[in-house]
Amino acid sequence: MARLRVVSYAINGRGLGHLTRQLAILRQVQRICAVLDITAECWVLTSSEGDTLARREGIPALKMPSKAMFRDAGLEPSRYLSIARGWVLNAVAGLQPDVLLVDTFPAGSFGELVPVLELAKRRVLVARRVREEFAQDPSYSALLPLFDSTITPDARGTGPIMLRSRHELLPRDEARAALGVAEDARAIYVSLGGGGDLAVPTQLPRLVDSLLGRGHHVVVGAGPLYSGPERRGPGITWLSRYAPTELFAGLDGAVSAAGYNTFHELMHAGVPTVFVPQPRIADDQEERALRAEAAGAARVASTFEEVPDLLDALLASGNARSAAISLAPANGAVAAAVEALTGAVTAEDLAMAQSVLTPEVSQLLEPLVRSGRGPEGARKAMKLVRLLSGGSPSQQRRRRALMLELADEGHDVSDPGPPRDHTAQQLSRFVGLCTAHGVPLDTALLLAEGLLKKFPAARGSDLLDAADALFPAWARFDDWMGAVSLLRAVPTQRRLALPEFGARVAAWLGQHDDLFDAVRAFSRLEGAGSRPVAEVLTMLEERA
Repeated sequence: MARLRVVSYAINGRGLGHLTRQLAILRQVQRICAVLDITAECWVLTSSEGDTLARREGIPALKMPSKAMFRDAGLEPSRYLSIARGWVLNAVAGLQPDVLLVDTFPAGSFGELVPVLELAKRRVLVARRVREEFAQDPSYSALLPLFDSTITPDARGTGPIMLRSRHELLPRDEARAALGVAEDARAIYVSLGGGGDLAVPTQLPRLVDSLLGRGHHVVVGAGPLYSGPERRGPGITWLSRYAPTELFAGLDGAVSAAGYNTFHELMHAGVPTVFVPQPRIADDQEERALRAEAAGAARVASTFEEVPDLLDALLASGNARSAAISLAPANGAVAAAVEALTGAVTAEDLAMAQSVLTPEVSQLLEPLVRSGRGPEGARKAMKLVRLLSGGSPSQQRRRRALMLELADEGHDVSDPGPPRDHTAQQLSRFVGLCTAHGVPLDTALLLAEGLLKKFPAARGSDLLDAADALFPAWARFDDWMGAVSLLRAVPTQRRLALPEFGARVAAWLGQHDDLFDAVRAFSRLEGAGSRPVAEVLTMLEERA
């Protein structure tokens, strides 16, 4: 199995913006690589005080103190630059990345990246839109040629890059239950960024109180840097988790700063929002908020006192939700991950992965993704995609070589696997079989993997034909691990076709009331490879 090391640079203050966007790309890098049977070793370098978000996504983070943390600790600010430069140099030199993914600032936040760029085999810049005067600065534009590729995370390129896509959000009723919102209540999300601005400890409680006074249930995303008083009690949910995007389907509206991540997450989830733009050096939050207002998805507040009235007027409008979705209709994270991997992975492999990782396929896989802890469920889901799609191009080439070898030996073999654009149809059929016959998706993956391992020349359609026969036959016993044991007793088959095996085993099992006895009878006759499986099945059929 090939291995690829991807390192993300997300150092810029102590907030969540850069870190969240980088994690969104890295989790899709992991999924693409899993489809291609490549081990993706992902790391993130960050100064965010919300670095535990990386742990939640299953991506190791190397953390240095933010400049604000350095200042808060009473340390000499002039020492920060020398410490940051040395730390970044040592981290990148030690990791030796195949791909270095840099967010927004090509030289790094303090110019510390310039001497380390050459340590990475491939360098990719995520060039989020910045203020025009910042983009024209020679210290910014002169470094762009040092990067092999540039990802533009807006309508000019991949589209907005978000940590979660719409199909990954919890259904509305589940989200509201998790938030503790009553069925008849109006849930309003409130966030003023990461919480580190000096005025937020005063502004946020006042804003919460004003919305409570209007009868709303207020969901507060105070941010990892918030240090002010908390509001708790009836009608308030104070969130302690970072980036609670999965819960956004349970919201009716929001009041928020207009930072890149929160803006696009709220719009993507279709949440009408009153934006309160915050001043930033490079990021033009006001432009973003005014664009949403012009589309009918939002209102822009210049003072906190006008927020409640603006919110009520916005929620009374009929098309705010659909207008919001139109501003961020799709998540560009997969396209960004493909761009990041271009040059490190063959174009053929990337085209195959992108063709199967469609929103339709991702929606079907979501129950399996949620069945695991952290990224474990996603790895399982991607393995199932690989099995049904016929594997990566290199795996398909090996399968074609095997089939040609079998044909040379005089065996009747079919053409190689199904067209790749049939993956959604194949997956839908497979998930439907699991649902119809009560097969847990985890177990179904074990069975699918076992069948294709024993029948290396089989394709995804062969697997589905076999599952059509075997799943109802196995379901009768309600002993799925017994089914796994039966497959373990089958030696690798180079002559018997998988659909024929499935049909014959299902017919034979129909004569039994106990799966354990059936497996024992099969193993006794098979004799650890002493008889061909086809001959064993014939003997079992004659005895039935």
